[in-house]
Amino acid sequence: MDDIELFNEIKQQNRAAFDTLFRRYYVSLCRFSYIICLSREEAEECVQDMFVGLWEKAPTLHINTSVKAYLYKSSRNYTLNAIQKKQTEQHHLEEYSSQINTCEDSETMSDAEISELIQTGVKELPEKCREIFILCKQEGLTYEELAAYLNISEKTVENQMSIALRKLREHLYPKLQKLLVLLFFYLFF
Repeated sequence: MDDIELFNEIKQQNRAAFDTLFRRYYVSLCRFSYIICLSREEAEECVQDMFVGLWEKAPTLHINTSVKAYLYKSSRNYTLNAIQKKQTEQHHLEEYSSQINTCEDSETMSDAEISELIQTGVKELPEKCREIFILCKQEGLTYEELAAYLNISEKTVENQMSIALRKLREHLYPKLQKLLVLLFFYLFF
C-alpha cells in the first residue's frame, strides 16, 4: 500500500494502516527531529506526539502535499515547538530563580515567607489549573503522565501550565517589585 492509500485508511480510523505508516517513517523522522533538537529522547517524544496528533486529526485532515512531506514538516514543527516550550520554561525558571535570590539577598523575606507567598498564589489559581500545576511541579508528573491521569490532551496540560505560570508571575511580581525597590534603596542610599 502506498502512503496515500494508507493515509486514506487512517482517515477511516484503520489502526493497522496507522501502524504501517508509523513503522515506515518513525525511525527516519526521529533521526530528522534529532538533528533539530540534539536529544534522542526529545526527538522520539516529538515524533510520537506528531503521530498521536495525526491519528486524532486524521478524519478531518486534508494533505495537499505528499504524506511523507507532511510527516517531515509536522515533525519539524513539533520539534521546534518543543524547543520553544523548553526555552520558555527555562526563561521562567531563571526569572523566578533570580527574583527569589534577590529576595534572599535582601534578607527582607525568609524562605518560609517566600514559600507562603508562592502557596498563596497557587491557591488562587483556578481549580483545574491548580491541580495540574501541583501534580506537575510538586508531584513531578510529566505532561504526558498528567494527560493520561486526567484524561485530557497534553496540549490542555501545556495550556493550563502556561496559565498557571502567568497567574503566579502576576501574583508574585508586585510583591517582589517592592522588595527590589527596598533593596535598591538599601544598596545605594
